[in-house]
Order: sequence, then structure tokens, then C-alpha cells
Amino acid sequence: MAPYSILESFRLSKKKFFRAPQWELKLAVRIFIGFIALYFLASFLFLGIGAYFIAQKKAPDQDPVFFINSFLAYYFSMELLIRYFVQNIPVTEIKPLLIQPISKNKIVQSVMLRSLGSFFNWIPIVILLPFCIVYSIKEPTTYKLWVWFFGVVLFSGTNNFLIFFINKNRLVAFGAAVLLICMYVLQEGLGIPLFSLFEKAMDALYRNSYVLALPILIFLSIVVLQYRFLKKELFLDKGLSRKKEQIVGTGLHIFDRTGFLGVFIKNDIRLILRNIRARQVFFMGGLFLFYGLIFFQDIYFENPTMLIFAGIFTTGGFMLTFGQLVPAWDSEYYSFLMCQNIPYKAYLKSKVYLMMFSVAVSFILSLPYLYFGKKVMIILLASALFNFGLGSYITLFSGAYNGTPLKLNVKAKAFENTQSFNFTQFLFTIPKIVLPVLVFMIPNRLFGFNAGILSLGIAGFLGIFLNKPLLNLIEKVYQKRKYQTIASFKKK
Repeated sequence: MAPYSILESFRLSKKKFFRAPQWELKLAVRIFIGFIALYFLASFLFLGIGAYFIAQKKAPDQDPVFFINSFLAYYFSMELLIRYFVQNIPVTEIKPLLIQPISKNKIVQSVMLRSLGSFFNWIPIVILLPFCIVYSIKEPTTYKLWVWFFGVVLFSGTNNFLIFFINKNRLVAFGAAVLLICMYVLQEGLGIPLFSLFEKAMDALYRNSYVLALPILIFLSIVVLQYRFLKKELFLDKGLSRKKEQIVGTGLHIFDRTGFLGVFIKNDIRLILRNIRARQVFFMGGLFLFYGLIFFQDIYFENPTMLIFAGIFTTGGFMLTFGQLVPAWDSEYYSFLMCQNIPYKAYLKSKVYLMMFSVAVSFILSLPYLYFGKKVMIILLASALFNFGLGSYITLFSGAYNGTPLKLNVKAKAFENTQSFNFTQFLFTIPKIVLPVLVFMIPNRLFGFNAGILSLGIAGFLGIFLNKPLLNLIEKVYQKRKYQTIASFKKK
């Protein structure tokens, strides 16, 4: 067998990175991400140092560990959700390794070991390690505190390997999401303490060290199952066999009367219905509808700018997630599209109409927020108008500078990540969020809340009335960058 280890895996990843096209830009983005990660780790470190004192202030008659246990179930649920959309599976090119005299055991072990270096695995350590140290200094403690700490880290590690299953199996991902939502609704709505069961289990771990056997058993079981799953998937011809699947989206005849515009709209709808990556982004956009539950609270009502921020996300979730990947959704056949005798404006108009429709649907679905008062609904209406009239065009314009190709058939590739998150594209969302906040904030500071809301609505109406000039301007930018975009999409 050829010598292959985790160090060799890092070496191959390094070669792959520096031999890739535009590696300089990717390096700059990684450095930027690194600084952001260090900032958050430093913030978590200070949170960990102050966690003991926060717990003492919030629950002076309770052991600080029990106070932290009351939040762990929600933390791990949120961590699993964020991992699903963000965490990448660390791989080199697997297929070239399979034709080398390297055992599959070593390949799988390398992938699993490298995944332990994920940013999310460091969060509980960075927070709870200083907490345990401060606790040990302030109060007499025993080894039970460190047993509890080790148990929490094991649960985070379990999430790390569990995400492999969720990323690769749609039913597992859907089932996990439904389970967490049902548990939250039953606890908060009906008072059935499902999340509290995990809290009691962590309390038992702190009181009785032998309970540590449970998280160890769960962790080892997931590791073994994950090992077998990856090894089973590790074949060159994996995914080549054809499956009989029902073709969805063959109808949609309602769009036939609109010519080329209807053809492009039908293609986008079929893409969402048929492709796993598009569906993930679609559902991720739907999750933004719940964003208001975080900010539409009494503590934020004194700062209406934060409410505008929440309104933009709540009504524009699909626009910000699906829209930012235009035209990368068509990258695999973009050069073919550009060779056809089709009007470019119809292609762009179909994209902007789809984003406008999503904003209108999101606003309708956000009507239950009327529970929080008329002020919230006014904010949601103004935010929806801005996203509908101007935000959709800003999103379409930013797509002209998106030269990162998007693979739609990644599910058939061994170990390949099924995520669509790209930090370079994510940077384009900043002006889409900052601009409406500024449009509201400046008049709000000068003339009051009503003036800020009015300016936000007027900006949206201006976008609607100036739709033709805006679309013509965006078309010129796309036409100017057409060949550069085609060349970027052809790079591997």
C-alpha cells in the first residue's frame, strides 16, 4: 500500500488549491474569512470568561452549570442547522485516490479526521474551557465539572459526523428539520418539555459521572456508522447506475403564452423542483421568514433600524439566497444559451420576475407578524416594497459579476459537498442589506420614523416605475461581461 496519511491529505489539498484558477482571489477570501473566524473565536472566548458571572447574575440561587444546561439543547439544534448550510466536507479529489494503491480505510479515516478541525467544533471548547477554569478558581470543584465539559464536547463532535448523513440524504435532512420544529412547537406552544429532557440529561451528567458513558456510546455509534457509510459510498462507479425517477414539473402550461419569458421561468421552477442544491437554497430562503421572531421583540422596538434589517431579511430571503446565484444556476449550459437566437432581456426579465414574485409571497406569508403590532406590519410592507422594486434589480445587477460556476449534479460525486454557500457571492449581499437600512435611517434620524418608512417605500416605487431603464442598464452590463462570464464558467 502507498503511504497515505492525514498529512498527505493536507499536502494534496494544498496542491489542489494553488493549482486552481484564480487561486489568488480565493486566497484573499480565505484570509478574510480567517480574520472573521478569529474575531468570532475571540468573542466566544470573552463570552466563556464572563459566562460564570452572567450565570451568577441571572440565576444567583442556581449552579452556573445548570444554567448553561438550560440552553444547550437549543444551541446544538441551531448548530446542526447552521452546519447543514455552511460546513464543508473536507476532501481532496477522491476518485484519483481510488485508482492508487491506497486502502479505502485510510481515505475514509483521513476525511473523518480532517472534519474534526471544523470551526464549529472549536466553539464549545473556546466558550466552556474558560468557563470551567473560572468556575474552578471561584468555587471548589471536583472532576465532575470536567466530565461534564468532555460530555458537551462529545455531543458537538456527534453533530460533526451526523452532518455527513444529513448532507447526503434528503430524507434524513427533512426528517431532522421536522423533528426539531415539532419539538420546539410542542415545548413552546403546548408546554411539553421535550428540549428539557436533554437539559435533565446534562444535569444528570454533571451530578453522576458514570452518565458520561451515554454520550461516549452515542459518539462512537455515529462514528462507526459514518465510517461504514463513507466506505460503502467509496466506489468509482458510484452514481453511474440509473434510477427510475418520476419527472416533476412537466406541466406549467400557464407560462406558454409569454414566449421566451415563460420558457425561462419554467426552467427555473423545474430547477427548484428537480435539483437538490436548488431545493436546499429554496428552503434556506424560506427559513428567513422566521427571522422576525428574533428581532420583533420589545427590546428592539426602541431601535427601528434593527427592525428594518429584520424586515429586509424576512421578505427577501429567497431573493438573497437564490438570486445571488444568478446566472451561476445556468453555468453548466450558459455558453449554449448565449449561442441561441434568444433575447437576452427575456432571460434577465425572467430572473427578476421570479425574485419579485418570491418577495410578494414572502410578504403574504409574513402576515401572522401582525401579532406583534401594526408597526411591525408597516415595516414589513415598506421592506417588501423596497425588495420588490429595487432590491431585485440590485441582486440581478450583482449577478453580472458572479463568475463562479455552480455544479448541479454534485449528488452523484463521492463525498462531494452538496452545499451552495460561497463567501465571495455572500459579500454581494452586503450592499443589498446596507442600502435599505441607510435609506430608512437617514430620514428617520432627521424627520422621524414615518419619514424613514416613507422613503423606503418611495425607493421601492421608483424601482417599479424605472423598471425598463434599470433592466436596459443591467442588460448592457451582462452583454459587456458575457464572454468573461462564459470563460469563468468553463474553468474547473
